Amino acid sequence: MYHDIKSDRRKDNLESSLTIHHLTEEKNNLEANYDKLVEDVHQLFNAQEDRMVDFSYLQAKMQNVQVFETVVSDMKTEMGKKDAEIFKLQEKYKVLMNITKSQGTAIHNLKFNHLKEKEVLSTSTRNLHFQVDELKKSEEKLIQENTQLLLHMGDLKKGHDKLTARRDRLKIQIAELLKSEEKNKQKLKGILDILSE
Repeated sequence: MYHDIKSDRRKDNLESSLTIHHLTEEKNNLEANYDKLVEDVHQLFNAQEDRMVDFSYLQAKMQNVQVFETVVSDMKTEMGKKDAEIFKLQEKYKVLMNITKSQGTAIHNLKFNHLKEKEVLSTSTRNLHFQVDELKKSEEKLIQENTQLLLHMGDLKKGHDKLTARRDRLKIQIAELLKSEEKNKQKLKGILDILSE
């Protein structure tokens, strides 16, 4: 009987030890899980703050793209004005060339007329040639400006294309960030639900 009691006690002690061991392990696991959950929550909050900063940066980039589009539109308008000015100067040049031809014909016809008339016509011709030269210079200057504007327009177009491509990439990044944020919200909700149980 003494041996039975001793055996029962030993059994109880073993069972108690096993129970304590299991409870200790479970407690350690719960503490580790709790620490992990706390760390995950902190990481989620930090990630959410980083995404808000990234989102603001992306919005600023999108505004820069819109500014460049406005600049390109203004440059196109300016190009249209320059083309109109060149066209007007070309028309004036044609008129003056016709006048010069007419003056040349008149000089030829009045070749044998009075010397004074001849001098007057020569002066008029010189003035017309001077005006034609001035108009040619103006036309060349406008053509140069137009060429520079075209080059500048090409550079702006390249920049615009790059910005458009970057804007498209930023849109994709924003979409990915929003998806990631939604997933993180769901994870956070799940974690908060677990913690509230």
